[in-house]
Amino acid sequence: MNAEALIKEIVNRNELQLAHSQAALNEVSDWQSNPGIDDPALIDWTADAFVTIDNPDSRDLDQALLIEQLDDGYRCRYALADASYYVMPGSALFSDALTRGASYYLPDRSIPMLPVALSEDLVSLNAGVNRRALVFDMYLKTSGECIRTDIVRARIQSQAKLSYGGVQRHLDNASLPTDPSISDAVDRSLSALEALGKTLIQRSDERGVIQFDRQETQASVVNDRIELQVRARYETERYNEQISLLCNMEGANLLQALDRVNPDLQPIFRVHDAPLKGRRQALEKTIADLVQAKNLPEAFQWQRDQSLADYVGNLPNDDKYTHLVRAIERQILIVNQASVFQAEPGRHHALGAASYARFSSPMREVVGIFTHKELLEALNLIAPRNADQDDELRRQVIEAANHAKQQQKKLGKAIEFAAINAYFHTDVTALNEGLSAPQHTGTIMGFRKGRLYVSLERFAVDVKVYVDDLNRQYQTTFELNEVSAISNEQSFYLGDAVSVEVTNFDRAQKRFTLSINPGD
Repeated sequence: MNAEALIKEIVNRNELQLAHSQAALNEVSDWQSNPGIDDPALIDWTADAFVTIDNPDSRDLDQALLIEQLDDGYRCRYALADASYYVMPGSALFSDALTRGASYYLPDRSIPMLPVALSEDLVSLNAGVNRRALVFDMYLKTSGECIRTDIVRARIQSQAKLSYGGVQRHLDNASLPTDPSISDAVDRSLSALEALGKTLIQRSDERGVIQFDRQETQASVVNDRIELQVRARYETERYNEQISLLCNMEGANLLQALDRVNPDLQPIFRVHDAPLKGRRQALEKTIADLVQAKNLPEAFQWQRDQSLADYVGNLPNDDKYTHLVRAIERQILIVNQASVFQAEPGRHHALGAASYARFSSPMREVVGIFTHKELLEALNLIAPRNADQDDELRRQVIEAANHAKQQQKKLGKAIEFAAINAYFHTDVTALNEGLSAPQHTGTIMGFRKGRLYVSLERFAVDVKVYVDDLNRQYQTTFELNEVSAISNEQSFYLGDAVSVEVTNFDRAQKRFTLSINPGD
């Protein structure tokens, strides 16, 4: 099945809505005729050096930033697309957004929550045009502590659509001729972004945030085939991410403060509970067993009085331990609970934040539209709606947001499965033609219920190797536990580098037979 057919099948299977209602499209036409960009209530910041920084192919631009380095700290203006102005509760546009919950992203397309005429045009913070924006105007100390946040509805004009890679190259090669789209004012803002980003990362370290060595899989369509590759993360992504997180934490702080004095406020928070006690104890045992089984250096032993962030930060960074460290980090990740949207504030464990909300993606998440509206109402910047109606609406938004989060995860897994399936079928075809199947290098990431999980380096995607196949390959019986698969002939451990080869496609069980061998 070609990529077009595969993606269409995944879309249909997940019942994703492709077309927006005619009523919503009619509302878009009305907004295009009267976009509200010349609203006299907006502060005019169109002459200021805002820019967007995103992936090169992004067209729905939610955020623009402008950072100034002051004598005693920073001023960070984070402009968010003013989607809540155009997408109001009770409208067809809001109804469509609530049905979707979020925008969804596939290798060759997006399925936008809002019609393209809004999400890629009228609401998107495109370069060179005036746009409405909800701006978090934040003042920070040199230490990165935010001491004041003002919420401003403004009219801005992004000076440039920049990419993470382009900004990284600009910062790394300051002595070379600059990108013509980067003015002196933008250059100063980008330099301030780098300085503030590093400071905020340091503050996150102090909060106990674990800095994982993250690998991301990027799917694309090449020659009508879904291709997977590992995408490198730029440091500029981390800096921009820190500004987004700061905005969302400051927004949550404002919601909590306003909620104490405004009984009609209907806030939504994103909460991430700490790992359950039993899971943490199991993690302690897994790490201790692995250290003992492989006779690892003392640095791999997790001390009882040591935070996980400190433990991960102090793991050896020698090349010979790369696979092992990656597997340990995976074990830490899987003990975490999933984050959820809910009405009550709560700690976000992964971010080390007392509370957290989602303001930064208002065109891509219905929860962002709702939190914008609630914050503006509480600050008396717009007229409030009926509180009883909003209580029910908040329940629906939370349900839609949590469902959308799971939906995007399912879509990602389905795309990865389809791509790996295609790669492995190509391998089987080669075998049937008397050719050698390629060796896929990888890392053993875990053991569970009769199978091993191996992350393939080329794709940063896990595949399952069944112990029955392993027994046949080595003509022995493997015993599995949390850290190893052991037999008289061969043993494999968590974090081992291995090579994986497709040997057959089992039509009866509808799965590939894989063999694994020790890696270099």
